[in-house]
Amino acid sequence: MGEIPSKPLFSVKLWFAVAILAAAANPVFASQAPQTAAGPPPKASVAERKTLSLEEFPAEKKADILMARGEYAAAIKAYQQSDLKSPIVWNNIGMAYHHLFALDEARKAYQHALALNPRFAAASNNLAAVYYGQHEFKVAEHWYKRALKHSNESAVIYCNLGTAYFAEDKMKKGLKMYQKAFAIDQGVFAPNQAAMVEGGGSREQRVAINYYIAQTFASAGKQEQALVYLRKAMDEGFRDRKRLDEDKDFAVLRTTPEFQQLLNQENLN
Repeated sequence: MGEIPSKPLFSVKLWFAVAILAAAANPVFASQAPQTAAGPPPKASVAERKTLSLEEFPAEKKADILMARGEYAAAIKAYQQSDLKSPIVWNNIGMAYHHLFALDEARKAYQHALALNPRFAAASNNLAAVYYGQHEFKVAEHWYKRALKHSNESAVIYCNLGTAYFAEDKMKKGLKMYQKAFAIDQGVFAPNQAAMVEGGGSREQRVAINYYIAQTFASAGKQEQALVYLRKAMDEGFRDRKRLDEDKDFAVLRTTPEFQQLLNQENLN
């Protein structure tokens, strides 16, 4: 997730990821096939049993299982044999292409989903993520806002919009969106909370994101998490000791031995 030119914010380096919101109306489960016959099943290899069990499912459910297994190309073929009048199916096709980094095909699938249902927030969010991955940050911003318009309060989408603002050097707006996301769900920045697709941005922008996440945690009294993200920023090259000393959000964190240990490790004393 190349580099783009930007005004230097810090002499640092880090990476960040853009969350992709899955279609909540169509959860993916790796479920087992129902038992259909009494008595012991015929002997078969594991591969044969796996194939037979999949074939017993309708095309869309089969595709869902393949998606859960990470078999994205096979999932696309299965979805294409299901209900192609369903925006959920087209959104899922887009997600499968997205996982394969076939961004143009993903974009077309999401657009098809939105043609069928213009108010489909998940597809708008995912389409925005495609544009973000292609460094079309202004367009991504538009589609994230569109997703928010047609959804309930979504921490993931607010987080994504904030990341798009950071990529446009709109730092205050980006921080505001991060704080909004955090207020809705304090776990929004945890990598295991959503499917992640790597995004783009300059080195300085990516560092700013990590720093602002640390700020967000610190202002909420989550000192341990703040330290984790601050450490990431420092590990990538953040050296602005003066800013750390003056930042009010880190006032409590500065009094902890863990903070002093981090400064020692990074030679910032």
